[in-house]
Amino acid sequence: MPEYDFNTLSPVDFEILTADILNAELGVHVESFGPGKDKGVDLRCSVSGGNVVIQCKHYPRGGRTALRRAVEKEAQKWVNARGVKRYVLVTSVSMTVELKEELASTLGKFLPVTTADVLGQEDLNALLLRHPEVELRHFKLWTASVAVLSRIIHSGLWNRTEELLESIENRSKFYVITDHFSRTMEVLKEHNICVVTGSPGVGKSILAEMILLAHWREDWQVVQISEDVKEGFEAWNPNHPQIFYYDDFLGQTDLAETTGKNEDHRIAQFAERVRRAAPGTKRFILTTREQIFRHAQERSDRIRRARSALVPTEVRVEDYSDYTKALIFYNHLHFSDLSEADRRTLVENRAYGSIISHENYSPRILEQVLRRRSESLSALLSNLRASLDDPSELWASSYHHLSDTGRKILTILVTHPPRGIAESALRKYVHAADPYAYTQALKVLDGTWVTISSPARNAHQTVALANPSCRDFLLHELNASPALAEATLGEVQDIEQVLMLLRYSGLDKYRKARRSKQLSTAWDKLEYTRFLRDIRNPIRLPLESSYAELKEILVENSGRVMSDIRHLYGERAAQWSSDDRKNRGKTRFIVSDPRPEMLATVMNFVMSFGGPEDVAWCQAEAWNQTRSEDKLPDATVEAYVTLALTVQNYAFSSAELVDGLLKRALEDFYDPADVELFFDIFDPQDHGDAMRDVMYSSFMRFADSEFEHWHYESDYGLSREAADFVEKFAEKFDAPVQEMLESWRQSADEYEAEEEEARSYAESPHSWSASGNAPRDTGLIAELFQTLLEE
Repeated sequence: MPEYDFNTLSPVDFEILTADILNAELGVHVESFGPGKDKGVDLRCSVSGGNVVIQCKHYPRGGRTALRRAVEKEAQKWVNARGVKRYVLVTSVSMTVELKEELASTLGKFLPVTTADVLGQEDLNALLLRHPEVELRHFKLWTASVAVLSRIIHSGLWNRTEELLESIENRSKFYVITDHFSRTMEVLKEHNICVVTGSPGVGKSILAEMILLAHWREDWQVVQISEDVKEGFEAWNPNHPQIFYYDDFLGQTDLAETTGKNEDHRIAQFAERVRRAAPGTKRFILTTREQIFRHAQERSDRIRRARSALVPTEVRVEDYSDYTKALIFYNHLHFSDLSEADRRTLVENRAYGSIISHENYSPRILEQVLRRRSESLSALLSNLRASLDDPSELWASSYHHLSDTGRKILTILVTHPPRGIAESALRKYVHAADPYAYTQALKVLDGTWVTISSPARNAHQTVALANPSCRDFLLHELNASPALAEATLGEVQDIEQVLMLLRYSGLDKYRKARRSKQLSTAWDKLEYTRFLRDIRNPIRLPLESSYAELKEILVENSGRVMSDIRHLYGERAAQWSSDDRKNRGKTRFIVSDPRPEMLATVMNFVMSFGGPEDVAWCQAEAWNQTRSEDKLPDATVEAYVTLALTVQNYAFSSAELVDGLLKRALEDFYDPADVELFFDIFDPQDHGDAMRDVMYSSFMRFADSEFEHWHYESDYGLSREAADFVEKFAEKFDAPVQEMLESWRQSADEYEAEEEEARSYAESPHSWSASGNAPRDTGLIAELFQTLLEE
């Protein structure tokens, strides 16, 4: 039998659960009247001969003493009771025979009530055993249970352990079920895939986690993808229903993170595989910010093609009614340690109103502020208002109260890509003289500033900044403090840190090509393309002058930076080569050559501030990228294109060097986004006959592969777009593609003719409007908060 104590439910949640249980038990519709001044009626149902009145009493703190006091008051409301056939008292308090008799006697003076009508904690658990479908629906009940969470861990159906206990157990009690939950479930059931989009902090991740837990309860295996969708391919089990989860699948904050992974191609492949799976066997839920998703569709032809599979549903704060916002705030206050006096002041002054109606209302800000202890109610409300007025203030107050070790951890993380770093590497970077101080600092940061997770089974823990606003604040701190920037530079231990600092300062870019107008135009095209590709950077990296102080520190310490570049570049290249040889044949997935991207990023700095030996090293490395080494993987097309464009700014460049780099790019020429990038920047007519022939062969190989793909696809609209794309770039060569295009377009016409009725989902539903939400009801909200005083 279940053994819930119901302490993790708010009074509102408890009332909803009671209505559902009694609806199942009595077989009749149970009306609910919500919290507040109910005149003794929380729930009601009609039976022959009169009404059954149901009163809910949920006292996780006050227990039996509070219950006795409340029942005595309750009885006085019914001195002149009329038309009540039966009165039922439902409470979360544990019952004894004596207590049941006492309560029934108190109420029985004025109401038709027996001891059987007093339902306590034990009775509710018995009813849940009798009606397991009710328990299944109320996942907030069982997800807050340590026993249930232990079952999750040991079931083998969830690839998370401690993080699950800490995250779900702590967060589920604050969750408010909205229409987003049911609509997301509907999309998953119909399409197998749902992309949850929305602004930062609106509640995308917790919605997805609740969806996962609901699936686990129905015996689905939950597979969480943390860094690369290849984890989904590797975990695919044809013999068991699985739901895959990819949080922030298009990245979090950093523009550089998009290069090198070809992740959009694999996501599209995996999404298509899930979409075609038999109903009820595979599902895929992803989260991302709305603007990132739009940019991804602009940037990636593969993502555009997959739009019929990647069905989005948008979560917006604007969709929340005022009552929903109030419930979220109420849940946090209910489970907080606010004193009785502070609760009374809050309710009597209706101090919650300005928080609920604030234009920057954000569930994440509420969670972060309320997680920190405030000295008083006035301090709490002041912190909330300040954080809503200016979210950066939230981080400033917390940051300056951290230990030195805590701030050092954050500085290290902000100089790494948003995916984070292994905890073991972080520990090494911190150089903590006192391991205890390091451990304690990490515990303080966990959940607010950082997230600590195990990305896959048997993998090391990864530490990353918790959200984009953390990174934004830390970058401004780094730029505003020359001493901090110089100290950070002095402790760089990874080439990723150097690359990030150069990007943040703008020193990775050649400031407008001075050698020719043609080269300058090419750079403009590349920067525009990168702007469209910067889907992982909602921070909006500032203009080149914004981080001027950081740039100045790097220039002043150019000797140290140069030494770090050459040393750490060599380390990273050697590690990549070693890892590839060691893992060759063990996995289907490869890590692209990081050197062209690294070299393109550091080249401007090396050529501007390096000595003769540094310049010679840079030149030699550029030539090295024109040669394939021992079947090692290639870099991305964008990396080779960027490097080829970069070298043209410098005296050592030559047509042979540029052509050599471009040939490497053309070796892996299959993505339309890469084709567009390549030919927008490099016109075949600007190159010699031999290079034009290579470009032509690569393009025709691409055109043939596109034709093979789209000739048999039923999405005739996208098929025609792809044909137009091929035709556009074929004109650069006068390529003989007309016969292919005619057959291609004829196939699209045939598919369109076969479609007699419009598809029900011709365009993905971008969001469901919550226009049906009730207007603000200040009376209902006031009654909701009044229940904070009931104990």
